[in-house]
Amino acid sequence: MLTSTRPSSFSRILKRILFLVALLSLVQSKAQEIQILSVDSSQYPSVRISIVYKGSNRFESDQLVLKQDDRSLPFTIRESAPGSAPEKGRAVFFLLEASGNTVGKGLIDMREGIIGSMDNLDTKDLLNIGWFGSYEVDSLNMQLVDKHFTNEHANIRSLLQSKIFAKKDSLNRSDLYKNIVAALEYIGKEKELPQNKMFIVLSTARNTSISPLSSSDCSGKAKDLGIPIYSITYLVNDSAYSSGMMTRISARTGGKNVQARTQIGIINAITDFFNAPVPASMQESVYDVIFKANTDVNPSRAKIDISFRGNRQILVVADPNAGSIIPQDYKKYLWYSIGILGVIVMIMLLINLFSRRGSRSPDEETEIQEEADQASVSVKKATPSRSDFVIPEVKTPTQTPAKTTGPVVLVSLNGRTTPFPLTKAETTLGRHDTNDISLPEQTVTGKHALIKLDNGVVTIIDLGSTNGTFVNGERIRTHEIKAGDRFRLGNVELTLK
Repeated sequence: MLTSTRPSSFSRILKRILFLVALLSLVQSKAQEIQILSVDSSQYPSVRISIVYKGSNRFESDQLVLKQDDRSLPFTIRESAPGSAPEKGRAVFFLLEASGNTVGKGLIDMREGIIGSMDNLDTKDLLNIGWFGSYEVDSLNMQLVDKHFTNEHANIRSLLQSKIFAKKDSLNRSDLYKNIVAALEYIGKEKELPQNKMFIVLSTARNTSISPLSSSDCSGKAKDLGIPIYSITYLVNDSAYSSGMMTRISARTGGKNVQARTQIGIINAITDFFNAPVPASMQESVYDVIFKANTDVNPSRAKIDISFRGNRQILVVADPNAGSIIPQDYKKYLWYSIGILGVIVMIMLLINLFSRRGSRSPDEETEIQEEADQASVSVKKATPSRSDFVIPEVKTPTQTPAKTTGPVVLVSLNGRTTPFPLTKAETTLGRHDTNDISLPEQTVTGKHALIKLDNGVVTIIDLGSTNGTFVNGERIRTHEIKAGDRFRLGNVELTLK
């Protein structure tokens, strides 16, 4: 007895465990159907929340319930990305070959096959039909039964029967690839179509045109637009052989190819296409839910109970302006004002700066330059400091020297401009005190440059300095300089007069 009851007890326990696991999985999957992405309460008590729906079925907004303090809250809901939600249905486009290959029974079977399958369309599905190879003047190019997609299926059914015909063609012309590309381009240009698009080609799978387009152009265009190509090959004569190319095109784009000989075969194939699952990329849709919180109990905080198909989530929203002197929606304008004020202050400072520079008259500028030219040569200090400009000792007669007529170097350092006449064949410049012109500046090398005077020709030579020697803005090694040339050693500016 013991051996007979134990397995039975174990079996019952195992079944209960499996049932609980399945129940928990079901509850978890339902709970994950709605997920809150973001909450915007800047305009509190008006609140906007963004939710993502991950269910495999179509989203039904009437199954979403919002409550606060056990009272239902009215709300409005809209798609964040128009046309992306599964609830918008599909965009279905049929392309028919109405050529000499399908004249008679072939075209009739195709038309009636589409009409017989239209009962499987949802009322939200948008529809349009194109054809090529008819008796029209532009017989080899695709034509449309309607300019745009529509959910008026009855009207499309009527147009399908009244507008699409075929005539005999001894050449059996059929520009299949060209019209597949044209149909894809038309679908791609249509505005506000659902993301879930279905393109169905009904043809004999023959391509007898001189068009340079190939099957690769068809599959490439479909991949670029993210539109799978479903195809039905209507078998006449050697169509079974031609069907292989349409099978490859459909397979490369995520679609499917079916061969058919009758209306029933076409209806079954299209119905099978309609029952294809919604692509995973289209099973997530983002919606904005907008509502106004009740501020009777608490003017700055609200607890919202969000329920979808019996699964609840609790959301607490608060007024971001509570306790702030400046409301949240006015703070951005405050920052805009501060930025504009800063720009105005900067402009005023620049105007003041340039007005000061331009306030000196030409006479004052000339007088300052003459005073600099007439200044006597400075004698080196016994113990020069690093911040002073040092002039080497020059022996001069006791009488007042005459004004120098040879070349003079004007050196600008620490806000002072000092002239130095070039009286030697070679004059050294550098940071060390041993130079003829000592430039106590960290950017100047110890022995930086040499100025040579030869029959009135003045040449400056860089002595391998660290920061370089520049004449009129260009770095040099050896360069002849003339009156008016500006040259720079490190950060020290010099001018030859």
